[in-house]
Amino acid sequence: MVSYPKLLVTTSKGKENQAIVEILDILFEHDQKAYGIKTSFDGVVLIFTSLSPFKALDIIRKNPTSVIFKIIPLEKCVKTSLDNIVEIGFQLAKKHIRKNDTFIVDCIRRGRFVESSVIVERTLGAKIAKELEAKVSFKNPKYIVRVEIVGDIACVSILKRGDIIRRVGR
Repeated sequence: MVSYPKLLVTTSKGKENQAIVEILDILFEHDQKAYGIKTSFDGVVLIFTSLSPFKALDIIRKNPTSVIFKIIPLEKCVKTSLDNIVEIGFQLAKKHIRKNDTFIVDCIRRGRFVESSVIVERTLGAKIAKELEAKVSFKNPKYIVRVEIVGDIACVSILKRGDIIRRVGR
């Protein structure tokens, strides 16, 4: 059993079950035990798979979907708190971001387990900038430190442009 979600999928309100079926149909050949859950937030589902988030994303990218808006890979998940997010975000950043690399922290908050997305972005961003000697770039970052908060679960990924699938229909 997979302990944390590997993908966050957004869709229209009321299309969550259809989005889960679309993703699982695509992943079935590679992981028959993958499953998805609706969250308490409209249009947001979490996909659990034994595949790496980026492998799953590559498989899905090659297939058409009809109801999915966005698919975000999730590298690590923790119980939502500012301290937990900063800790896991910094640990992931150390693996990818080097001195003078450019980055941005982008936090999407669903629920009220942290005070605000801006506080998460500023706190994690300041730690990465200071300790890794990287540079914040809003216009053209090499890396996007993506924080997805879904209630009491917070997931972090270090992404490059193009790592998020964005679609509106076929």
